[in-house]
Amino acid sequence: MVNAYGVLKFLHVLSVIAWVGGVTGLAVVTWRLRRERNREILAVLLRQATSYGQTIAGPASVIVLLSGVAMVGMASIGFRTFWVVWGFAGILLHILIGAVFIRRRTIELARLASTNGGDDQSLLEAARKLWIVQLIYVAIMASVFWAMVVKPTM
Repeated sequence: MVNAYGVLKFLHVLSVIAWVGGVTGLAVVTWRLRRERNREILAVLLRQATSYGQTIAGPASVIVLLSGVAMVGMASIGFRTFWVVWGFAGILLHILIGAVFIRRRTIELARLASTNGGDDQSLLEAARKLWIVQLIYVAIMASVFWAMVVKPTM
């Protein structure tokens, strides 16, 4: 039977897939592509990744937040339950890490990739810095998934 909670959960899970799955896939492709040392292709990919973040991942994270809040309200479990609090913390960390650190490092890498005949070592170092913050981001999101699935209470 289809009900409002089921529709919200479907939107919630689908949005998580579009958001975090897309970001993770783009991070892996960016990391692998930096070894090709083709600045033109890397610059194009980084522009597309930025566009994906702004048009797909960002809005999907808002849908995750809103549908999650609605489901918690419908389930009457309370907003102080550990896994719910961790979900909110994950959204806040997503905003901080994504909008500040990943964005800055992506802009810097795109700037270096757009420079013809630039220093390869600087490009590789910028790619490494982006990769590190992306790994931290994905690890945090994975911990949120764990909390949403296991629903531990503390």
